[in-house]
Amino acid sequence: MANILRKFILLGAAIYGVNCWADEIPLLLTGEVASAQSQTVTAPKSSSWQIQIQWLAEEGAIVQQGDLIAVFDSGGIQTQLEENQENLQTQKLQLIKTEMDLNQALVEAEGRVKLAAISVKKTRIEANIPDGEVSDYEKGKFVIAYEKALMEQLKAQENLILKRTERDVGISKQQIEITKLEEKITYDQGQIEKLSVSAAMTGPISHIMHPWMQQKISAGTNVQTSWEVIRVQSQSLYQVTSWVHEIDAIKLNINDGVLKLTLDAYPQHSYKGKILSMSSQAEQRNQWSDSAYYRLDIAFDEAVKDDIFPGMSVRIEQQEGNMDEN
Repeated sequence: MANILRKFILLGAAIYGVNCWADEIPLLLTGEVASAQSQTVTAPKSSSWQIQIQWLAEEGAIVQQGDLIAVFDSGGIQTQLEENQENLQTQKLQLIKTEMDLNQALVEAEGRVKLAAISVKKTRIEANIPDGEVSDYEKGKFVIAYEKALMEQLKAQENLILKRTERDVGISKQQIEITKLEEKITYDQGQIEKLSVSAAMTGPISHIMHPWMQQKISAGTNVQTSWEVIRVQSQSLYQVTSWVHEIDAIKLNINDGVLKLTLDAYPQHSYKGKILSMSSQAEQRNQWSDSAYYRLDIAFDEAVKDDIFPGMSVRIEQQEGNMDEN
């Protein structure tokens, strides 16, 4: 019994020692140089659930503001645009024909109203012939003809109103169809413009890692809407971007922590750094593990003497107290 108790005591001491040793190990992170000013290109909306990248600017290349940096496949949208443009021309020709047909029908209706008015005047004169000048039979025929002319005039007037309504509705309906097509064409043209993306700033190009495969996105890749594809970063306002595991996040001294930043390209130099911000919500990084990570933005707290560029790897070490000058 005493031996068992002694073993538990020794095991507990060993665990305590390991925990104390782990607490003394400084928090080490990896990050990369990034610019606070950047442009991230995402896959645009398309007619299907994915879209293919036709061309991307070479990774690491320095592009100028306005340079073309990404081209997405416009096949489906281009085909739809051409169909709508052809349909628009057809609908415009149809509008001309519709206007001619409906205006012709209106002219004919107006002509019948005029003829009906003339017929009314003629029959009214005959119906107003004084009694005795014609026989009662003839007089009756004139009156009936006059009443019939009045009825025909009323029908002609109603038909004229109907033809005017048909013309206005028919032309309006055709114009609505044309407007719909013009809006579709404008939308398609806007989508096609979005498929060719230009740089909003001058700086180096970096391709984004594919969220599923352990490789960077390149030309020919099929991507889904809103996926990040390529990034342009300004050649100024450099900082360090890092991701910290949810377990290690509690070890960070966000407000007063002093960080030691060492670039892999210049291991002989280290710089002071401070945390600018940490994301409030953890994100999945599937290419690393199933765990969640918080994004860190870290500023250089002193002037950087070396030439740095976006994408350079940085070793980040949390320091206790002030960091010695290097």
